[in-house]
Amino acid sequence: MTILLTGGAGYVGSHTALMLLQGGFDVVVIDNFANASRQALARVEQLAGRRVACVEADLRDRATVADTLRDYAVDAVIHFGGLKAVGESTVQPLAYYQTNIDATIALCSAMDQAGVKSLVFSCVNPPGCSR
Repeated sequence: MTILLTGGAGYVGSHTALMLLQGGFDVVVIDNFANASRQALARVEQLAGRRVACVEADLRDRATVADTLRDYAVDAVIHFGGLKAVGESTVQPLAYYQTNIDATIALCSAMDQAGVKSLVFSCVNPPGCSR
């Protein structure tokens, strides 16, 4: 089974990638590296003894996301891609809406186009989520 891991080079994403690889899944990371590290993925590969496919792209780039889903025959998506700094989000709310909301809509649209129906979405106590 192939899992697309958005934001897979970040802290939570890289730890998830390692666990997935150790569990026998194939992992494709898509990340724009805005607040992530290529070295994290190299370390994941070293620890897992397996390769992580990586596509450098912004999730708002629907064509690249759709191509990635198709080219890697993705079965499911785990979505960690987004910005998360509370202070910065109050100073730059539109950037956060574009990165977090528009990108999620673009991802879901590409998934629909590719016939990928399984999505794990991570949220940390946004409005509407229970604690």
